[in-house]
Amino acid sequence: MIKITEAKCNELPGLTSLFLSIPYNKDIINTIKAAGSYNYNPKTKLWEFPVSKLAYLIDNLCYFDDVHIELCSDNNHANKRVIPRIKYKLQPFKHQMEAIEYGLNNDKWLLLDMPGLGKTKSIIHIAEELKLQKKLEHCLIICGINSIKGNWEKEIKIHSNESSIIIGKKVSDKGRVSYTSIKDRIEQIKNKIDEFFVIVNVETLRDPDFVKAINSNKNNKFDMIVIDEAHMCKTPGSKQSNGLLKLKKAKYKIAATGTLLLNNPLDAYIPLKWIDKENSTFTQFKNFYSIFSDKFPGLVIGIKNTDIIKDQIASCSLRRTKDLLDLPDKTFIKEYVEMNDKHRELYDNVKQGIKTDIDKVRLNKKNLLALTTRLRQATACPSILTSSDVKSSKIERCLSLIDEIISNGDEVIVFSTYKETLHELIKNISPEYKPILITGDTKDSEVDALIDEFKTNKNSKVLLATWQKMGTGHTLTKASYMIFLDTPWTWGVFDQACDRIHRIGASKNVFIYNLICKDTIDERVQEILEDKKQIADYIIDDKIDINDSITQKLIDIFDSDNY
Repeated sequence: MIKITEAKCNELPGLTSLFLSIPYNKDIINTIKAAGSYNYNPKTKLWEFPVSKLAYLIDNLCYFDDVHIELCSDNNHANKRVIPRIKYKLQPFKHQMEAIEYGLNNDKWLLLDMPGLGKTKSIIHIAEELKLQKKLEHCLIICGINSIKGNWEKEIKIHSNESSIIIGKKVSDKGRVSYTSIKDRIEQIKNKIDEFFVIVNVETLRDPDFVKAINSNKNNKFDMIVIDEAHMCKTPGSKQSNGLLKLKKAKYKIAATGTLLLNNPLDAYIPLKWIDKENSTFTQFKNFYSIFSDKFPGLVIGIKNTDIIKDQIASCSLRRTKDLLDLPDKTFIKEYVEMNDKHRELYDNVKQGIKTDIDKVRLNKKNLLALTTRLRQATACPSILTSSDVKSSKIERCLSLIDEIISNGDEVIVFSTYKETLHELIKNISPEYKPILITGDTKDSEVDALIDEFKTNKNSKVLLATWQKMGTGHTLTKASYMIFLDTPWTWGVFDQACDRIHRIGASKNVFIYNLICKDTIDERVQEILEDKKQIADYIIDDKIDINDSITQKLIDIFDSDNY
């Protein structure tokens, strides 16, 4: 007899696996090996398979012998379905109502709606419903991006009658916002909190005393915890990821992000682990989903078993795309920019490691990452590298686009990786446009005021920002144009930034310009963006059929010769 038993995973990722006990038979062994994605334990003589392989195993093994199956019981179906009961302050969209009902019937899950579909509003209403129906005491909101704390506070005020507090926030008599020390925040969260929504930033989880104050709190019970922009906690071993994983007591957990996979399936490990949908160690998870380089041990050069991770994520998540909404069209425009002669000469010198005129930085041709960064800086803003008078072809084209867009009565957002590029750009923008600049140097306490100025001042036509600071969590639908002087390395981050202007509230067609210097590193970065987009499209959105060419493209990405 062949016996298939479902039990807690041993070597494979997931919650449970299928364990096969078989009589020795070469044909049976060859058949189960053909299924792939297995682990054999010579001590127990059991074959471990992902649960998704059950149909294959039954269909193919029943020809050899009787198959006895023992599966874990599913207690979820025994519970009566919970439906929303609140009369909302502002009626949610249909897809948001579906998210609310999903949240009432699933305790720990991933909310993976695309950016711009209103995940914040859905979560606020789920918490309200749980307070009413399950006597929830507090909902803790952990912001993966520090600057979006104020946005959560505003959204709660707009969509809910419940109170909220940002831990550590102080407002002076003159309205100036500042934040207390982490020590003071720990004391604040230990003391009795009257507000229902409690908002913190993910960096506070780096402090073990702060995490302990949440877990062993005698005055406040955090029954529900939400991690917003959960992709910011994707690195195993980091202090904030470790802090997040220690928050185990909450009955209700939601990890929310529109871009779960920024690079590859490994990005899903921490979110899945936190919502208790993954039992494996990171090493087991990594080995199962990764193809490693023969040349450089430990270097991931490709992915495998994508069908397994796809099913695993789908089993504990809700994902909707913008096709649900009647949003204006979004058009991507790749514009190739010809470098002027001086700009081209500088770029070629950086590429060849020539130090002539490169007097502001050190060139290290042996360090691939450092050289790649210098090449990207060279295409965007030569003044980062040299004190010589070398005009940036990208900045010149960007200034022309800004004038053209504003002359047609529209507003524009300009994103860059480097703050120096934006400082150089703003020097040449007409003061009549009232440009606003937000970079990593801008204090988080000032960001909301600057955003409000851009939104409410009809004379403010241009917002310049680093995508690291403003590419997530903010609504900037006043503008219908966006220009990237250079882009992130990952499609998920790029798409998040684009959706600051393409989301609920957008009334005009949206146009996204991506300025690419011809015959430079920019073209390679664009290829990498599109390659990584295909991976996410398959695993998260089931848009394409993945094949060996994707793996080869990933190998090419990590092959230094291609840079």
